[in-house]
Amino acid sequence: MSHTTENVSQTKRKISVTIEASDVNKAIDSTIREYGKNLNINGFRKGKVPASVIEKRYTDDVYNYATENLINTNINKILDEEKIRPISRVNLEDKENTQKLERNKDFSFTCSFEILPEIELPKDFSEYSVKVESDEVSPEELEKFTTQVRRSMATLEDVNEDRKPMDGDVLLVDVEGSYEGKPVAGMGAQNFLMQISDEKDNTNKEIDKLVRTASVGEEVSGTMVCPDDYADKTMRGKTIDVKIKLHKIHKQILPELNEEFAKKVGFKDIDTLKQMIEAQVKQTKSAQVRSKAQHELLDSITEKYDYELPESMVQSALSNYMMEARNHLGQQNMDPEEMLKAMASLKEDGEEIAKRQTKAHVFLLSLAFRENITVTGQEVDMYIRQLAMETRQQYEQVRDHVLQSGMVTDIQERIMAGKALDLIFDQAKHEEVKAD
Repeated sequence: MSHTTENVSQTKRKISVTIEASDVNKAIDSTIREYGKNLNINGFRKGKVPASVIEKRYTDDVYNYATENLINTNINKILDEEKIRPISRVNLEDKENTQKLERNKDFSFTCSFEILPEIELPKDFSEYSVKVESDEVSPEELEKFTTQVRRSMATLEDVNEDRKPMDGDVLLVDVEGSYEGKPVAGMGAQNFLMQISDEKDNTNKEIDKLVRTASVGEEVSGTMVCPDDYADKTMRGKTIDVKIKLHKIHKQILPELNEEFAKKVGFKDIDTLKQMIEAQVKQTKSAQVRSKAQHELLDSITEKYDYELPESMVQSALSNYMMEARNHLGQQNMDPEEMLKAMASLKEDGEEIAKRQTKAHVFLLSLAFRENITVTGQEVDMYIRQLAMETRQQYEQVRDHVLQSGMVTDIQERIMAGKALDLIFDQAKHEEVKAD
């Protein structure tokens, strides 16, 4: 076997291989032996069918299997010898015109794949520093989480008195948004449940303010500025006309935080519940603070680098972004034509986001490979279990999907990247600052 390797770009390699006729014959013979082990043909005992009969009767199957084995075996051998690590599928070039396998003839093929670009990584990351917000939990944060726990067990009571909506009320409404007389995609909903927020960081202040002026059965009109992260980029920052019809007002009845409530949610007493709440808030905030600082640190490092990005990784990230966007828009009962318009406007943003994500991922994977960071089967299993919990699916279903779709390698790389990010963060200098 002989081969040549071509560096098409920083991230793409092409390998051309020629296999001698003697090795082609061996591959065909080996495939025939395997193929015939459990073969049943009238007139022959099981597994005793002559090779010549198998080759003549099952020519296409035998030669296809032999071709696949020859390609995979030799490519893996070359990659191992040259210490090349593909990060994309190895694709056969010009597959339709690749020569057919024949006895007593040399066999040639060319394949291509992507690799990580060579990055001159720092020896360590002690020269970098990052500001880390304090993870101390404030009384307000503790109270907010406690209220969320109580709301998880809240009941709704119809409000029959003649009054306007108030803080905490759950409303049944119709919402219609329009711009210059035309409906705005994603701004329409029928029989939609919304809660009047009493939080200072409420992102729906204009909607809340408008609906507070309505009585049950009444329709009110007003305007709002389309947010900067709205799905349809062409509408961002524009003032939209909004109509809201209020059908019902429900008062949310929160349970008292007492011994009875603690036992109802599975704790032996109120003190144990409060301890759990405090521990959960501390753990969540600590994780959020660390994640925020880690990604700010990574951004500050990677912005100093310029390297080619593997196109397959960029396209994969873009595909994930667009799929999430489609799922989000699909939940808003959008008109198909309007959804296409919104998706088209999102694609440009998605491409930039995909490139940014890929740049960070490439950097982390390069570091993970340099540091020989590995992933155990148990870690992959824990990742799948977490994924099942987040998507509210059965673990077995998620696991089977991961195995069948070939996502294991992707999961392994995500875990490796996470470990590499931890390494960077732990080596960098930390400056603690007060939270915004």
